[in-house]
This record gives sequence, structure tokens and C-alpha cells, in this order.
Amino acid sequence: MTKYTPLVKDMQKDLKKQGYHFSLEQTYQHLLKANFIDADGQPTKWAIKNGYVGIEYSYPQGMPTQDESDILTVLGYLPQSAIHYNDRPNLSGIDKEPLKKAIKQALHDDVLSSDGRRKWKKVLLDLEA
Repeated sequence: MTKYTPLVKDMQKDLKKQGYHFSLEQTYQHLLKANFIDADGQPTKWAIKNGYVGIEYSYPQGMPTQDESDILTVLGYLPQSAIHYNDRPNLSGIDKEPLKKAIKQALHDDVLSSDGRRKWKKVLLDLEA
């Protein structure tokens, strides 16, 4: 596993846009020292808990099998910035916290089918684990 994870690479790009020109190694070292990432380049629990780093939730096989209208309903509650598309259509990611919020709102608004409610509740449990 490389320590130059997408998080490190994205941070390097963001810093470059702000006029700071750090190598990947320098960016990695700064993030490590600031406790944003661990030695493997993964976000620390502290960084996640304090909202400095978001978590993305992915379904390697796509969204759980359920009625398309239930999926679209929940996705409709998400801001577009929370969905990250990939070149491989079945491997898109969604930011974890906005997804949890969208599921809870759809459940609260009672806009899902009974099957959709059951399946989204299961996803929510998985997200909160």
C-alpha cells in the first residue's frame, strides 16, 4: 500500500492552488505531523471526528438492489458535491455524513417504499457502525 493516498494527493493539489509547492513526501509529512493521517496515509479518527477529513462510502457492486425510485429519492437529498463519480460506473463514492443525513431525512419524510425503508435502514446501520 502506498502512503501517497488520494487524500495526500488531493491535499497536495489544493495546496498548489493556494500557491504552496510541496512534494508528495512533504505533503505527506505535514499531514502526518498534524495528525490528519496515519503512517499509511489514511485519515486518523481524530481528523474524521473533528470534520477535517470526510469519509466516503462505496458499494463495490453499486447501490443495494432496491427500487430505483427509492435510490433516487435518497440521492435527491444529497448535495451534488457529496457524490464522487469514477470512470467505472459501478464504483462511485458518496461522502458518508451527507449520505447518513439524506437517509435519515428520507426516512423522516416517509417518502420511501416499505422495502426501501428496510434496505436504507440497513445501510444506515452499516454507516453508523
